[in-house]
Amino acid sequence: TRYCSAQNWMEDASVCPTVVTKQFNILSSTIQNKTINAENVVNVTTQLQTVVSQATEVVDQSASNLAVVTTVITQISNITSANAPVSNDTIINVVSILSSIQTWPPTVVEKSGS
Repeated sequence: TRYCSAQNWMEDASVCPTVVTKQFNILSSTIQNKTINAENVVNVTTQLQTVVSQATEVVDQSASNLAVVTTVITQISNITSANAPVSNDTIINVVSILSSIQTWPPTVVEKSGS
């Protein structure tokens, strides 16, 4: 648990998310409502790369946030499997995302199996 200043009580992190986790939640909602495709992949990976790079606190390096990362990377994999062109910017963003994830707690990363 941690102190949730907005509500003035102790809560678990899922009830009182940080600003970064809120950004993961927004991105998750966006990708649930819209499929990642060759036209929007650079924009989505840029947004994800930004949010992942901001996840410097352990509370933001969670399994649920990692699930958002996994979903995006899986959809990118599906795009490339369909022989759609993927830009260098997308590749650079994905490499940066994966590099940042390597610093997350091993227990979170190992649980994902991705």
